[in-house]
Amino acid sequence: MSIQEIYVSGGYFDKPFYSFYYDNLGTQQITTLSFDIFNTYNFFRLNNANTHPFYIKEKSASNQSLNFTGDGNISSGIRSEESFSLAFDPDINLSESISYFCTSHSSMNYEVNLTAFEKIATIENNLIKINLEIGNNYLLTSIRDYDGNFHANTGSVSDATKSAYKYQGLIDVNADGTKEAIYTNKESGRWVTASVNSSTGEINYSEHGSGGTTRVVGIYIDPLVQDGVVEQGSDYDSQRRFQNDLKIDNLTAKHSGDYDSDGIHEVYWKTNDETAYLRALMHADGNIRYANYQSKEQMIEYLTANGDESVISDII
Repeated sequence: MSIQEIYVSGGYFDKPFYSFYYDNLGTQQITTLSFDIFNTYNFFRLNNANTHPFYIKEKSASNQSLNFTGDGNISSGIRSEESFSLAFDPDINLSESISYFCTSHSSMNYEVNLTAFEKIATIENNLIKINLEIGNNYLLTSIRDYDGNFHANTGSVSDATKSAYKYQGLIDVNADGTKEAIYTNKESGRWVTASVNSSTGEINYSEHGSGGTTRVVGIYIDPLVQDGVVEQGSDYDSQRRFQNDLKIDNLTAKHSGDYDSDGIHEVYWKTNDETAYLRALMHADGNIRYANYQSKEQMIEYLTANGDESVISDII
């Protein structure tokens, strides 16, 4: 999280209506303004401009997810020596429209994109050096599921859930060449993939939908349930067992690959009680297709039959 100072010009009637600068002399212009929800922004008027009072709002104008301190409000923006600070709630809807505007002229209204970047690694010699310890729990402040539900929950989320994300390591879950940080959460019984940018070491929480792989992974229906072979919710339902193992913190992510060369990427997990291995088959977008449990013997037989004996030692 950082604090960024932004100096706002006197304004004009043509888009984008204001010019923005990093410095109070107006020499370092911000060419494209966007807001990252993990930052705090301090706004000042450049040269104490007294024209076109400036403020910010959500599309709904409720500003429930925007936290302001200082001068001005949605009816009377800042001018002259006035200033305000803006911070964001971590569960803000990232698709919500945020606008800056002139409180005196309704035509001067301009939408700004929201981003949600968190740095979890450094890049050294083109290698990702993660700043997390395997086995430790972390607070994921803004993780969502595919549909944008905060922590995959349509209701309120407890602080215990938000801070119970156990880091499992880096694994490429869908063979796209980008490694994901894997987390499990025993409070919610869900797991998370978070794509790590190999140039910046950041994860982008806004990439939870189509084309992104930073999300709470979905829940599947066991194919055996669909075929009527297994009763849904029974001990033989792999989804139920998978979720139960997550809730009792009984899984460790171990390895990934297309072991049988059928074009479907797989992620292997090991139960911490050493009773079984979980083979999760993944969609190309990083979400899960389904999973099945194997005994140690079945896991070894499967990998050996497909010529993948070399990875067995990484999974056991």
